[in-house]
Amino acid sequence: MKQDPEDTPYRVAVAIGAKDELDALIRIGCDLAAAHEGRLSSLSVTASGQKPDWLAIPDGCTASMGVEEASVTVLAGSDAGTEILRAIHDEPPDLLLMGWRGQPGKGRYLLGRTLDHVFGQAPCDIAVVRLDKDGGLPEGSLRDASRILIPVGGGPNAGLALELALAVARQAEITALSIARHSMGDVGLSLSRENLSKELSSWPGEDRLESRVVQAQTVIQGILDEAEEGYEWVMMGASDESYLDRVLFGNVPQKVAAASPVPVIVVRRQEGQVDALLHEVGWRMAHLLPSLDREQQIDVYKSIRSSARPSVDFYIMMALAAAIATFGLLQDSVAVIIGAMLVAPLMAAIFGLSLGIVRGDLRLLKRGTTAILRGVLLSVIAAIAIALITPNATPQSEILARTRPSLLDLGVALASGAAGAYAVCRKEVSAALPGVAIAAALVPPLATAGIGVALREGEIAVGAMLLFSTNLVAIIAAGGLVFLWLGFRPVGGQKTRAQIFQRGALGTGFLLLAVTVPLGILTAQTVRESALDRALDRAIRFEVAAMRGVELSDWVQLEDGGDTINIEVRVRSRRSVTHQEVVDLQERLAGEVQRPIALLLTVIPTTRLDPLTPPTPTPTPISTVSPAVLMTPPADSGD
Repeated sequence: MKQDPEDTPYRVAVAIGAKDELDALIRIGCDLAAAHEGRLSSLSVTASGQKPDWLAIPDGCTASMGVEEASVTVLAGSDAGTEILRAIHDEPPDLLLMGWRGQPGKGRYLLGRTLDHVFGQAPCDIAVVRLDKDGGLPEGSLRDASRILIPVGGGPNAGLALELALAVARQAEITALSIARHSMGDVGLSLSRENLSKELSSWPGEDRLESRVVQAQTVIQGILDEAEEGYEWVMMGASDESYLDRVLFGNVPQKVAAASPVPVIVVRRQEGQVDALLHEVGWRMAHLLPSLDREQQIDVYKSIRSSARPSVDFYIMMALAAAIATFGLLQDSVAVIIGAMLVAPLMAAIFGLSLGIVRGDLRLLKRGTTAILRGVLLSVIAAIAIALITPNATPQSEILARTRPSLLDLGVALASGAAGAYAVCRKEVSAALPGVAIAAALVPPLATAGIGVALREGEIAVGAMLLFSTNLVAIIAAGGLVFLWLGFRPVGGQKTRAQIFQRGALGTGFLLLAVTVPLGILTAQTVRESALDRALDRAIRFEVAAMRGVELSDWVQLEDGGDTINIEVRVRSRRSVTHQEVVDLQERLAGEVQRPIALLLTVIPTTRLDPLTPPTPTPTPISTVSPAVLMTPPADSGD
């Protein structure tokens, strides 16, 4: 646990990963420690735990600079981020300093696996210095700087950058910069000045602190343009953008650090326990799934791109799948419908659309969209044609089951999309794809819609298309998230691809919301109807049981009567049921459910017989004839 800062000197820990980073990081670390007359310690992680020959604190970083003590610590382990966090957990330093060479992280990482891990979870203030590709920095120390630029945008960490700059560079002119977008005009300038004034209110009367507001097309471009105006350093607070935005597009500090013509230091204050816990949970969740390496991503991309192509084979299989599904629905055969799900190739086109959005690949996105639209149109037309030539075609239970989708269907589609995308990317589980195709159930709703059109049942057609739209949008969204999780990204450095992704992601989110709203309404209606049915069933059973000599046979709810509930109750009785008894039953039922009731009572006359014991059968005597008699000839009538 960190000790009281009044009892211990300010301590700076410097994490050093390679020999060529040593000089630059120790130089900055010494400046930071000396500004507080504190201590400096270096941390390095090696597989064996042995100290490298090059790892040492230079002689210049001594008490003569104001550094009270300098030490070296070597940690053993294969995961540098985990070992660094473990080392500083029990006794956190006041500030942890790390280096970044300006190369964006791969896959799901913004700065790199180690930096992302430590930067998000360090139990102390943290600073990351942008080094050059060789691990160095330009000549000159931070403490001797004459001009330092500090962009201020209202984030939580700009204050720390100002504190450190004022403490370290005692002779520097420090400019707090706020960027107003050109698109905001004079209003943007006014708001930027107001926000900057609030940010600097903690340093009243600080002569070295200057405020500046400039207009630019983007925040990043404004900072970079200003940095070229004779500044020696840029210090800025870490962004509070969402994890998804940071990983996909980088954030303002990361982009500025990567492109700045002068050295950049990005700082972040120590987070509270709740935020630190959320970071830890988010980090662990983000690493539950493996990430695909570059070669694996290329293989998956080629496979999906090929499968999403709307070829002749695609159209033939879609038409056949629609035909099978239509026959199965008209026959009310679950087995035949499942067969249609296995035959349909539509899932591949949907994943092509998902991957096209994630990679910002307009060609793949258009290819997948074209295949989906043509496949949908072909399936509906095939279903209409078959339903029209089928004699006595009527809506069967399997057809009606696909006309009132609910939020449960959305959940199934999301899970199916995630499972399918994962199975496509991981050959080890590709055998699960047929099961995913069955769960996704893409073609049966299209066939149901075609049957509804052929039978002129608009409610069936609309309900089935809502179910298909739900499945389609959910699979696109879930598949895209899995592709992101496994490391697919828009190609770096191409603004157009980033814009395609942003628009595609926003569009998918909007469509997901658009289908969720009617699904929520239908689900709520279904829940209310189910609750009403249960209440009616309980009331009918209780009230009929209270009627003398009457037994309930069954009951059904008739056509919708608006607010009035139309029900038919069928009972068996050995006596006549009077009109008043029927009226009383109606009133009691209406009182139970608090709704108007229109009652049709059907009385089935019955006769109950007591058990009857059948009479004991009496044996019938059988006469016997003597053999002698049988052998005696008859008398002669003529004698």
